[in-house]
Amino acid sequence: MAHLARYAVGSLSASLVSAIVLTGLSWHHTVSPAVATVIAFVAGALVNFSVFRFWAWRHTLVREAGALGRDFARYSVVAVVTALIAAGATTLAGRYADHAGFSSAQRSLLIDGCYFGVFGVMFVLKFLILDRFVFNERHRPDTSRDQVENTTPA
Repeated sequence: MAHLARYAVGSLSASLVSAIVLTGLSWHHTVSPAVATVIAFVAGALVNFSVFRFWAWRHTLVREAGALGRDFARYSVVAVVTALIAAGATTLAGRYADHAGFSSAQRSLLIDGCYFGVFGVMFVLKFLILDRFVFNERHRPDTSRDQVENTTPA
C-alpha cells in the first residue's frame, strides 16, 4: 500500500510539471497539440521515473546500478504507449476546438482535459504494470533480496 501512496504523489508531481508545460505551449499555440503533448509528457516522465524508482519503490543507484537502464527501458515502454494514446486524444481535441472556434482558454482546457483524462484512466493500469513488471524485485536476478541478504555478514 505504501507503493501506491508514493506512486500517487509521484504521479501528482509529474502531472503538475506536465500541466504547466502543456498549458503554456497550448495557450500560445506555440506548437501543435501533439508536439505540446510530447514535450509535456517527457517533462513529466522524467519526474515520474525518478520519483517512482528512487522513492516509491526505493531502488538505489548504488545497490542496483546495473538495473537502472533496464528499469528505464521497461518504464519507457509503458510511458510511451500512454503518451501515444494521450497524443491521439489531444490531437483530436485540438482539431475539434479549432473547428468549433474555441477561444485560447477553452481550447487549452479541452486539450488539458483530454491529456489528463488519458493519464487518469491509465493511473491504475500503470501502477499494476510498474509494480509487477518494472520495479518488482522478482524481475531483478542480479539484485534480488536473497542475494543481498546472503552477502550480509552474520
